[in-house]
Amino acid sequence: MKKSIALSLSKALVLAMCLSPLLPSLAQAQSPAHEQSTQQPSQQFGPAFDISHSVTVQQVLANPAAYVSTSFVVQGTIEAVCQKKGCWMQFTTAKDQPTFRLKVKDGDMVFPISAKGKTAYAYGQLKAKPMTLEQSKTYLKHRAEEQGEAFDAQQVRTAVTLYQFEPESVLIR
Repeated sequence: MKKSIALSLSKALVLAMCLSPLLPSLAQAQSPAHEQSTQQPSQQFGPAFDISHSVTVQQVLANPAAYVSTSFVVQGTIEAVCQKKGCWMQFTTAKDQPTFRLKVKDGDMVFPISAKGKTAYAYGQLKAKPMTLEQSKTYLKHRAEEQGEAFDAQQVRTAVTLYQFEPESVLIR
């Protein structure tokens, strides 16, 4: 009896030694936490907020006056991010629509350059900033410099209204 117990224990020990290198990977493969870690993590700036009633940038720009100075959640694809301080993001808009930018005070939130192309949800208020022709040229020149793009002031013939969203919270997915 002692021999059979000792033999069984030694077989179990050999089996455990053979399987021990596989156990961490088996446990990891079955772990939901591991599955989540392979997905791109969301990035939250500011307090959490409800995104279930968000509106798209296109909806906002179709009737911006309805949204100016009211709090709401806007959703869009990030087209550009400030490359100097991460203090703004620009959402993709149609060619015939004005620029739609999220802007925070420098250092309040720092948006990563890697966010470009991702979807963002932002809670805050829309501000309309009408500009003169000269202000428009200065602004567009500055924006082009920030993005390392060429700029020709002669091509700017009309003043623009900058719709700038001032977020309290942002979620990037």
